[in-house]
Amino acid sequence: MQNNHFSQAKRLAKLIYADHRVTFYCGCRYDKHGKVDLRSCGYQIQQDKRRARRLEWEHIVPVSLWGNHLPCWKRALCCKKSHMCYKGRACCRKLDPTFSKMEADLHNIVPEIGELNRLRSNYRFGVLPHISSSQFGACEIKIDNQSRRVEPRSQVRGIIARAYLYMAETYGISLSKNQRQLFVAWNKQYPPEAWEIKRNKRIMSIQGNDNSYISQYYSRRVKS
Repeated sequence: MQNNHFSQAKRLAKLIYADHRVTFYCGCRYDKHGKVDLRSCGYQIQQDKRRARRLEWEHIVPVSLWGNHLPCWKRALCCKKSHMCYKGRACCRKLDPTFSKMEADLHNIVPEIGELNRLRSNYRFGVLPHISSSQFGACEIKIDNQSRRVEPRSQVRGIIARAYLYMAETYGISLSKNQRQLFVAWNKQYPPEAWEIKRNKRIMSIQGNDNSYISQYYSRRVKS
């Protein structure tokens, strides 16, 4: 079943994660209503208490990475009946079917603490040895606003790498040399585990395609 709308993708993602209600960056548990149990992962609220307890569906590869070069993102090409015109994500959803397909790709969508979704923003991933590992309490994520970089916990580095490599290959998204080298290294260092393999198969059954960076590893393991 082809899925080209982000709102529908979020509903489908909720079903995919129905028996694995754990946030991506911190590993917090959440209930079926989308309320996050911050104590389950030791997350320390930064500013927004309400959003910190709310689950949101985040793109691992930020929408802006492929959207901000599009005309519908940069110029007010969409107009309402009131003649007010707008641009950005909403306009691209309306005018660009490929943008909508990319935005709704389930291989790139994960559950996350709402506040952390905002704080991560569209920052790049990297290693931040100068940032304290207790920046967010027991949640082992680091964010450097000055360099606009994020260091994720080791448990999700491979998943992040395979999402980036998949999106780059599937949709022709350009990655810098440094970013590609990082993701190739993380892909090898942190191979897929049981949940990632199960998630990939579920997405395949819904969306009709898998992430080959996951399935190839699984196939090699079965053959051996």
